[in-house]
Amino acid sequence: MDSKASRGLALIVIAGALVMSGCSIGSGEAAAPSPRSTESAVPTPDEGDEYADAFAERDAFIAAQQLPLDGSLLVATTDAQKEFIAEQRAYIEQQGGTWSPELESVALALTADACETAILNLHEVELTTLETHVASSPLFAQLIADDLSEDERRAAERNVASVMVFGTGFLCPDDAEQWESAFTAAYPG
Repeated sequence: MDSKASRGLALIVIAGALVMSGCSIGSGEAAAPSPRSTESAVPTPDEGDEYADAFAERDAFIAAQQLPLDGSLLVATTDAQKEFIAEQRAYIEQQGGTWSPELESVALALTADACETAILNLHEVELTTLETHVASSPLFAQLIADDLSEDERRAAERNVASVMVFGTGFLCPDDAEQWESAFTAAYPG
């Protein structure tokens, strides 16, 4: 499957997952809270910590992305985010799908989380980084239904990860090639 088809299918899967989890997509109801965590799972570094630069870079990334941490829906604000979302939206609509603010929020959250993971891993992303990220991500857990067969779960995980990896080319392009390599290793074929 080509990368555009993967991204489109991934967002359709995400939409389905959001519907299955009770989130309203394009229904006009109150917006669902952002899937982006407001707390970091990583503790704040101490003075002199070898990872202090990574934490500072992560904080600068979060500030530069201008994404709210208050639970509200994420909306593309930077030029890179807008370009990413425009491509995702165009593809979904070309496939007959309906774009929504919830899909935008999920795509941005997936990508921002991947970029933060790359930063906190000192920009060393490999297969185990991707596998650990996917396995420990509350967002992946929220988006992928529990009642899927192993093959269905793997396909859904691949589709969600493809949106995340595609988005890194816009939000953290210096890490995108490593994410793409890890993705290809994790989901061959």
